Amino acid sequence: MDTIAFPAGLSDQPGLVAGLAAAIFAAALIRGFTGFGFALAAVPLLGFWLPPSQCVPLAVGLQFCASLSDLPRARKSAHWPSLRWLVAGTAIGSPLGVAALALASPDVARLAIALVCGGGTIALVRGFRFPAPPGGRETVMVGLAAGLCNGLAAMPGPPVVAYYLAMPLTPQQGRASLLVFFLATSVASVISLVSAGLVGAFLAVPLAIGIPLILVGSRLGERLLRRSGGRGHRALSILLLGAVAAVSAAQAVSHLLGPAP
Repeated sequence: MDTIAFPAGLSDQPGLVAGLAAAIFAAALIRGFTGFGFALAAVPLLGFWLPPSQCVPLAVGLQFCASLSDLPRARKSAHWPSLRWLVAGTAIGSPLGVAALALASPDVARLAIALVCGGGTIALVRGFRFPAPPGGRETVMVGLAAGLCNGLAAMPGPPVVAYYLAMPLTPQQGRASLLVFFLATSVASVISLVSAGLVGAFLAVPLAIGIPLILVGSRLGERLLRRSGGRGHRALSILLLGAVAAVSAAQAVSHLLGPAP
């Protein structure tokens, strides 16, 4: 099943609408609280209702719209000195990652992502923190790693998430910085999806359903962060980073050890 035709009224598909709404809202809450994790949660949840060819474009489109909405507030708290170097490094690393993907199998790429996420998770669990914000050279290397991950597996987040969790910033500053970073990567992702012909009219109704939900869910998650005083932010973020490592490793090992076609 490659596509789903959404009728104008949607009255005959209440289960589909409810499923999409629940998946988007749940992922938006995580995004609002941590500043990342929307696609990580939304893509597998949306997969219960939509084919994979539609899940990723929908998640990217929703994240792009929400990031645009968040920018006026996020830019006030974001750590711009690091963001400039991170975005520059990501721009350099992404085409290198695409080139590396031509030489390595997708499963090797997933294992590389798992190692990056796993290493970052272990370091953070053990309490690693930067005593002061790293300089431009170190930060651009993190951006380069994010770009490689983006080119290899369309997952630029893990190195940057680990970087900001280790930074001497408040949860609100780290969250705002991640929102701005993912806006920049979402722009590149949207351009890539349009160029590949993966964006079409089939997204109109899901986007119409999802945009209000991701906006409300993100604001609610942000409010929960403020009310908690930042408690739980680091723990949940590390948990999500570890989940990326576990899922990436499991997918790679499953495919590598699976029966030959």
